Amino acid sequence: MTSNRQAGRNGSRVALVSLGSEVVRCGVGAMLRELDMLDDVVASGSFDHSMELLHSGRPTLLVLNHGDEPRQAEKLASTAVGFGVRVLLMLRAATAEALAQVASVPADGYLLEPTLTREALVNALGDLESGLVPIPHPVARRLLAEVGPLEPAEPEPAAAPPARGDGEPATLTDREMEALALMVEGLSNKQIARRLGISEHGAKRHVANILAKLNCSNRTLAAAVALSRGLVRVPGTSRRARRR
Repeated sequence: MTSNRQAGRNGSRVALVSLGSEVVRCGVGAMLRELDMLDDVVASGSFDHSMELLHSGRPTLLVLNHGDEPRQAEKLASTAVGFGVRVLLMLRAATAEALAQVASVPADGYLLEPTLTREALVNALGDLESGLVPIPHPVARRLLAEVGPLEPAEPEPAAAPPARGDGEPATLTDREMEALALMVEGLSNKQIARRLGISEHGAKRHVANILAKLNCSNRTLAAAVALSRGLVRVPGTSRRARRR
Protein backbone atom coordinates (compact mmCIF):
# COMPACT_ATOMS: atom_id res chain seq x y z
CA MET A 1 0.00 0.00 0.00
CA THR A 2 2.84 2.37 0.81
CA SER A 3 4.45 1.87 -2.58
CA ASN A 4 1.14 2.64 -4.31
CA ARG A 5 0.85 5.92 -2.44
CA GLN A 6 4.41 6.90 -3.31
CA ALA A 7 3.82 6.06 -6.96
CA GLY A 8 0.70 8.20 -6.96
CA ARG A 9 2.45 11.19 -5.43
CA ASN A 10 5.72 11.00 -7.33
CA GLY A 11 4.39 9.75 -10.63
CA SER A 12 0.96 10.43 -12.07
CA ARG A 13 -1.30 13.28 -10.99
CA VAL A 14 -4.75 11.87 -10.35
CA ALA A 15 -7.80 13.86 -9.26
CA LEU A 16 -10.71 12.25 -7.44
CA VAL A 17 -13.99 14.18 -7.80
CA SER A 18 -16.22 12.99 -4.96
CA LEU A 19 -19.77 13.36 -3.63
CA GLY A 20 -22.31 15.91 -4.83
CA SER A 21 -24.75 15.41 -7.69
CA GLU A 22 -23.84 13.35 -10.72
CA VAL A 23 -24.25 16.41 -12.95
CA VAL A 24 -21.71 18.39 -10.93
CA ARG A 25 -19.26 15.48 -10.69
CA CYS A 26 -19.39 14.81 -14.42
CA GLY A 27 -19.11 18.50 -15.28
CA VAL A 28 -16.14 19.13 -13.03
CA GLY A 29 -14.50 15.91 -14.17
CA ALA A 30 -14.92 16.86 -17.82
CA MET A 31 -13.41 20.31 -17.27
CA LEU A 32 -10.46 18.86 -15.38
CA ARG A 33 -9.75 16.39 -18.19
CA GLU A 34 -9.80 19.18 -20.78
CA LEU A 35 -7.22 21.22 -18.85
CA ASP A 36 -4.42 18.73 -19.54
CA MET A 37 -2.96 19.49 -16.09
CA LEU A 38 -3.65 16.01 -14.69
CA ASP A 39 -2.89 12.49 -15.81
CA ASP A 40 -6.25 11.05 -14.83
CA VAL A 41 -9.57 12.10 -13.33
CA VAL A 42 -11.87 9.73 -11.44
CA ALA A 43 -15.41 10.63 -10.36
CA SER A 44 -17.17 8.86 -7.50
CA GLY A 45 -20.52 9.54 -5.88
CA SER A 46 -20.01 6.81 -3.30
CA PHE A 47 -18.40 7.54 0.07
CA ASP A 48 -17.12 3.97 0.40
CA HIS A 49 -15.67 3.94 -3.12
CA SER A 50 -14.03 7.32 -2.60
CA MET A 51 -12.52 6.13 0.68
CA GLU A 52 -11.25 2.99 -1.04
CA LEU A 53 -9.59 5.07 -3.75
CA LEU A 54 -7.92 7.32 -1.16
CA HIS A 55 -6.57 4.28 0.69
CA SER A 56 -5.23 2.88 -2.59
CA GLY A 57 -2.86 5.84 -2.86
CA ARG A 58 -3.88 6.72 -6.43
CA PRO A 59 -5.34 10.22 -6.02
CA THR A 60 -3.07 13.20 -5.49
CA LEU A 61 -5.97 15.67 -5.44
CA LEU A 62 -9.46 15.40 -3.95
CA VAL A 63 -12.11 17.72 -5.38
CA LEU A 64 -14.83 17.40 -2.79
CA ASN A 65 -18.42 18.56 -3.09
CA HIS A 66 -19.74 19.11 0.42
CA GLY A 67 -23.25 18.28 -0.72
CA ASP A 68 -25.77 17.04 1.82
CA GLU A 69 -23.36 14.73 3.64
CA PRO A 70 -21.20 16.94 5.88
CA ARG A 71 -19.89 14.07 8.01
CA GLN A 72 -18.87 12.06 4.97
CA ALA A 73 -17.19 15.09 3.44
CA GLU A 74 -15.28 15.77 6.66
CA LYS A 75 -14.16 12.13 6.89
CA LEU A 76 -13.02 12.03 3.26
CA ALA A 77 -11.13 15.31 3.60
CA SER A 78 -9.45 14.24 6.84
CA THR A 79 -8.41 10.93 5.28
CA ALA A 80 -7.04 12.72 2.22
CA VAL A 81 -5.03 15.13 4.34
CA GLY A 82 -3.62 12.19 6.30
CA PHE A 83 -2.37 10.66 3.06
CA GLY A 84 -0.85 13.91 1.81
CA VAL A 85 -3.61 14.41 -0.77
CA ARG A 86 -4.57 18.03 -1.43
CA VAL A 87 -8.23 18.93 -0.98
CA LEU A 88 -10.27 21.41 -2.99
CA LEU A 89 -13.64 21.92 -1.33
CA MET A 90 -16.53 23.06 -3.50
CA LEU A 91 -19.01 25.49 -1.94
CA ARG A 92 -22.57 26.00 -3.12
CA ALA A 93 -22.62 29.67 -2.12
CA ALA A 94 -20.37 32.35 -0.62
CA THR A 95 -22.58 32.89 2.41
CA ALA A 96 -21.92 32.81 6.13
CA GLU A 97 -24.19 29.78 6.42
CA ALA A 98 -22.30 27.88 3.71
CA LEU A 99 -18.94 28.66 5.31
CA ALA A 100 -20.22 27.63 8.74
CA GLN A 101 -21.30 24.26 7.34
CA VAL A 102 -17.79 23.47 6.08
CA ALA A 103 -15.84 24.99 8.98
CA SER A 104 -14.81 21.54 10.24
CA VAL A 105 -13.78 20.19 6.82
CA PRO A 106 -10.00 20.46 6.27
CA ALA A 107 -9.21 21.92 2.86
CA ASP A 108 -6.25 23.33 0.96
CA GLY A 109 -8.47 25.60 -1.11
CA TYR A 110 -12.01 26.34 -2.23
CA LEU A 111 -14.10 26.38 -5.39
CA LEU A 112 -17.46 28.11 -5.83
CA GLU A 113 -19.92 25.90 -7.69
CA PRO A 114 -22.18 28.59 -9.27
CA THR A 115 -19.23 30.46 -10.81
CA LEU A 116 -16.92 27.53 -11.55
CA THR A 117 -15.19 27.81 -14.92
CA ARG A 118 -12.18 26.23 -16.61
CA GLU A 119 -10.22 29.39 -15.85
CA ALA A 120 -11.15 29.13 -12.17
CA LEU A 121 -9.93 25.52 -12.13
CA VAL A 122 -6.68 26.48 -13.84
CA ASN A 123 -6.09 29.24 -11.29
CA ALA A 124 -6.95 26.94 -8.37
CA LEU A 125 -4.61 24.19 -9.55
CA GLY A 126 -1.88 26.74 -10.23
CA ASP A 127 -2.26 28.21 -6.74
CA LEU A 128 -2.04 24.75 -5.17
CA GLU A 129 1.11 24.01 -7.15
CA SER A 130 2.61 27.30 -5.95
CA GLY A 131 1.78 26.55 -2.32
CA LEU A 132 -1.04 29.09 -2.11
CA VAL A 133 -4.62 28.73 -0.87
CA PRO A 134 -7.13 29.07 -3.75
CA ILE A 135 -10.11 31.09 -2.54
CA PRO A 136 -12.70 32.57 -4.98
CA HIS A 137 -13.11 36.32 -4.56
CA PRO A 138 -16.71 36.14 -3.24
CA VAL A 139 -15.60 33.62 -0.59
CA ALA A 140 -12.57 35.74 0.35
CA ARG A 141 -14.80 38.81 0.72
CA ARG A 142 -17.19 36.88 2.94
CA LEU A 143 -14.30 35.63 5.10
CA LEU A 144 -12.95 39.14 5.47
CA ALA A 145 -16.43 40.38 6.37
CA GLU A 146 -16.67 37.67 9.02
CA VAL A 147 -13.43 38.74 10.71
CA GLY A 148 -14.68 42.31 11.14
CA PRO A 149 -12.54 45.49 11.13
CA LEU A 150 -8.90 45.39 10.14
CA GLU A 151 -7.68 46.63 13.52
CA PRO A 152 -6.89 43.78 15.92
CA ALA A 153 -9.50 43.44 18.61
CA GLU A 154 -8.48 43.68 22.25
CA PRO A 155 -8.04 40.05 23.39
CA GLU A 156 -9.51 38.51 26.48
CA PRO A 157 -6.53 38.00 28.81
CA ALA A 158 -8.00 34.99 30.59
CA ALA A 159 -8.75 33.04 27.41
CA ALA A 160 -5.54 33.62 25.47
CA PRO A 161 -2.42 31.46 25.85
CA PRO A 162 0.56 33.25 27.40
CA ALA A 163 2.99 34.98 25.08
CA ARG A 164 6.68 34.24 25.16
CA GLY A 165 8.12 37.70 24.71
CA ASP A 166 6.43 40.98 25.44
CA GLY A 167 3.86 39.88 28.00
CA GLU A 168 0.71 40.69 25.98
CA PRO A 169 -1.56 37.66 26.33
CA ALA A 170 -2.69 37.31 22.71
CA THR A 171 0.54 38.33 21.01
CA LEU A 172 1.87 35.70 18.61
CA THR A 173 5.38 34.49 19.34
CA ASP A 174 8.05 34.70 16.66
CA ARG A 175 7.68 30.97 16.01
CA GLU A 176 3.91 31.26 15.76
CA MET A 177 4.31 34.11 13.27
CA GLU A 178 6.49 31.84 11.14
CA ALA A 179 3.90 29.08 11.38
CA LEU A 180 1.12 31.55 10.53
CA ALA A 181 2.92 32.65 7.36
CA LEU A 182 3.19 29.01 6.31
CA MET A 183 -0.50 28.46 7.10
CA VAL A 184 -1.37 31.37 4.79
CA GLU A 185 0.68 29.66 2.07
CA GLY A 186 -1.54 26.62 2.51
CA LEU A 187 0.97 24.25 4.11
CA SER A 188 -0.22 21.31 6.20
CA ASN A 189 0.95 20.65 9.75
CA LYS A 190 3.44 18.10 8.47
CA GLN A 191 4.83 20.57 5.93
CA ILE A 192 4.99 23.33 8.57
CA ALA A 193 6.91 20.99 10.85
CA ARG A 194 9.38 20.19 8.08
CA ARG A 195 9.91 23.85 7.17
CA LEU A 196 10.39 24.91 10.79
CA GLY A 197 12.52 21.91 11.70
CA ILE A 198 10.19 20.77 14.48
CA SER A 199 7.99 17.76 15.18
CA GLU A 200 4.50 17.50 13.72
CA HIS A 201 3.17 17.60 17.29
CA GLY A 202 4.97 20.91 17.78
CA ALA A 203 3.46 22.27 14.56
CA LYS A 204 -0.03 21.24 15.69
CA ARG A 205 0.54 23.05 18.98
CA HIS A 206 1.60 26.23 17.16
CA VAL A 207 -1.47 26.06 14.91
CA ALA A 208 -3.78 25.51 17.89
CA ASN A 209 -2.25 28.50 19.68
CA ILE A 210 -2.65 30.66 16.56
CA LEU A 211 -6.32 29.74 16.17
CA ALA A 212 -6.94 30.51 19.84
CA LYS A 213 -5.11 33.83 19.82
CA LEU A 214 -6.76 35.02 16.61
CA ASN A 215 -10.13 33.71 17.81
CA CYS A 216 -10.62 31.69 14.62
CA SER A 217 -12.45 28.38 14.25
CA ASN A 218 -10.37 27.10 11.32
CA ARG A 219 -7.16 27.65 9.34
CA THR A 220 -8.83 29.42 6.42
CA LEU A 221 -10.40 32.02 8.68
CA ALA A 222 -7.04 32.48 10.43
CA ALA A 223 -5.40 33.08 7.06
CA ALA A 224 -8.04 35.68 6.21
CA VAL A 225 -7.48 37.42 9.55
CA ALA A 226 -3.71 37.40 9.07
CA LEU A 227 -4.00 38.96 5.60
CA SER A 228 -6.65 41.51 6.58
CA ARG A 229 -4.61 42.70 9.56
CA GLY A 230 -1.33 42.75 7.68
CA LEU A 231 0.24 40.16 9.96
CA VAL A 232 1.82 38.36 6.99
CA ARG A 233 2.69 39.20 3.40
CA VAL A 234 0.19 38.36 0.67
CA PRO A 235 1.35 35.04 -0.86
CA GLY A 236 0.51 36.16 -4.40
CA THR A 237 3.47 38.52 -4.35
CA SER A 238 5.96 35.73 -3.91
CA ARG A 239 4.22 33.64 -6.57
CA ARG A 240 4.59 36.40 -9.16
CA ALA A 241 8.23 36.74 -8.22
CA ARG A 242 8.82 33.05 -8.79
CA ARG A 243 7.15 33.11 -12.20
CA ARG A 244 9.29 35.90 -13.63
